[in-house]
Order: sequence, then structure tokens, then C-alpha cells
Amino acid sequence: MTKQVTRENLAQLLEWESLETLSFDQLVTLFEREEGLANFIPDGTFQVDPRNNDRVVFNSSRARRPHDNRPVEQSLKHEDPKRECVICAGKTTGIIDVTELSEGFTFINKNLFPVVYPSMFPDEYPSDDGMADSSLTGRPAHGFHFLQWTSSYHDIDWHNIPIEDGMVVMRRLAALEEVLLNGYLDFHTQGSTAIMDHTGYVSIIKNYGHLVGGSLVHGHQQIVFSNVMPARFYNNLRFRQTHGKPFSEYLLEVTPPELQIKDYGVAKLVVPYFMRRPFDMFLLVDDTAKGYLHDLDDDEIEAVTVSWQDAISVILKVMPMIGKETAYNITTHNGPGAGLYFEFLPYTQEIGGLEHLGLVICQGNPYDAAQQIRNILES
Repeated sequence: MTKQVTRENLAQLLEWESLETLSFDQLVTLFEREEGLANFIPDGTFQVDPRNNDRVVFNSSRARRPHDNRPVEQSLKHEDPKRECVICAGKTTGIIDVTELSEGFTFINKNLFPVVYPSMFPDEYPSDDGMADSSLTGRPAHGFHFLQWTSSYHDIDWHNIPIEDGMVVMRRLAALEEVLLNGYLDFHTQGSTAIMDHTGYVSIIKNYGHLVGGSLVHGHQQIVFSNVMPARFYNNLRFRQTHGKPFSEYLLEVTPPELQIKDYGVAKLVVPYFMRRPFDMFLLVDDTAKGYLHDLDDDEIEAVTVSWQDAISVILKVMPMIGKETAYNITTHNGPGAGLYFEFLPYTQEIGGLEHLGLVICQGNPYDAAQQIRNILES
């Protein structure tokens, strides 16, 4: 029998049917009422590494997650396919959005182990201006951490979801992004605008495989909204200020045909000329004036959906071919300075000491990788 979240399980967890009708202050209340979160509230501070703008959010409670800091003999065990899925069993947090798919449904809930927490969003706090805190005591870090489950069916994820269903999932991601950004502006109009035209940032990622932080095998995406600006966002903004164009526009201009994998009409899947690890891929939305998922029209949503399916399918095929356990990350680059682009980052190579010095050694060639990816997609 296929594992899945049932409607009966959903009814016990559903707190809100559609996030568009959920106000920002109601969302804060729902997080504060989630009893399980009280055991995993973060430290609530962050610092900036002045060398490269990396934000370091302090979160001691995440070390108490069931899958972290286990004895070696336990941590090396692979996921047992017969093991109960806590999501399918309905052992999770309150759900704030649910949408029907052709089979089953997609839904969004609160992360039980959040990297940030609402903390009532104080009226005033130091803005994340990219500079280190001279007091060295840390700056307040607050926000929301969500999970979007691709499908209620355990074995359905991006590589095998019907395209129309995938578009629904992508639209729900876009809707959450818009609700968080606009809701925060409505809720908080006095925040600092030292760097950006708002003081909230939406980070959308996907982790697959325990080697890259994927702790659950039921397909999902993570969404973090906070006052902490990820270093990539900061660097994208600085790139635009320095070069007069978004980074995605630059990459569209300089990428030669040999590094283009597929043209979707309104977006392009490419291998970056600076490929850091074999088979890294970028999806670049052609209209670089659009900076967010919720800016995209139907054709662009379809292109993003199909490209996610293409890129993930390639990763699932190529990693066993090179003798690697399947693991990858997807990162979404939105907001001023980025245009809109996505990185697909398979864990094809470990990180060594030279990488920590900023000298990246790539065990592959971007032109060879692009050709291999095209061959896989065409086969």
C-alpha cells in the first residue's frame, strides 16, 4: 500500500485552509500556540562573518533533533523503507495551507525545528546591513520557518510529479513568498531600509539526502522568512550595484551555447562557466526584471516546474553512475540584485580544506558536464 497522508490525518492538523486569508499577526499567533515548538526555540541571535558576509544564526536547540548527534553506528544507517514516515502518520505540526492535486494534495506546515522564531517581531531592531556587530553580542534574528510537502503521497516528488501538479506546488510556494513579504510590509512599516526596499527575506531551498541536510525522505521544500539577509542575497545586490545589472542577466549574456542545457522559451537551464562541483546547474529566468516567484506568469511557472523536474531527474541518474549516494540542494535566488535564478547543487564532491580557504577544486569540466547532461535528458 502506498504511504500517504490521509484526509483524516489532515483534519486533525489543519489550522488554516488557505494562507492568502491568513494575516501576519495571525501567523505569529499560530506559531506561538504550537506547543511542540517551545522545546526547540532558537537562540534568537546572528552574527556576520566580516570576511565574506556569511550570516551565522545561533540555534543550540537544533542539536536536539532526533536525527542529529547520534552514535556513529546509528547515524550511518540508511533510511529503512519500512520505517514509519512521521508525515504520512500525521505526526507533525499544524497545517496553514492545503491544495488539491490530481492525486492527493500539497500542504504547508510549521517546521518543528525552526532556524528562526517570531519573537513578536519587535518594533525596532538593528537592520541587517552586512556589517559585523561591533558589540559582538549578536543581533536579533526572528522569523518563520515552514515546510512545503510536495505531495501527500510519500513516493511522489519533483522527479515524478505530473507537470500540472508540479505547477500547483510551485504556485503555492509563490503564494507563500508573496504573503510573507507583503504581510510583513503591512504589519511593519517602520523597519529600516538601509540596504533593501524591505526588511524581510524569503529563502526557499530543497535538501535531498542526509549528506546535505535532508532529514526526512518524504519530499519537501523549506521556506524561511526572517530579518536575516543570506550572504548570497547581499552579494547579488552588491553585484547589481557594481555592474548595473542583476546577476542572472549577466550569466544569460556570457553563457556560451556549449554550456546551455535546455531553453524553455522563457528560462534557460545552464552549467555555469565557474562550475564549483561536477554537474552544478543554474536555471535563469529570461525576464530579469522579475525578482520573485510570485512575479512569474503561467508560462514561466511551467518553465520553472519542468526545469526542476529535468534537473532533478539528471541528478538522480548521474550520481549512481559516478558512485555517489544521491544527495542535492536547490537554492532560490530572489529579490533585488538577483533577477530570479535557481541553483541545482548535487553533492558530487566533498568539501576539503582548500575550499574553506576559498580555493575550490572542481573534479570536472563544465563543457563536458553540460554535454553529459544533455545526453541524459535526450536519452
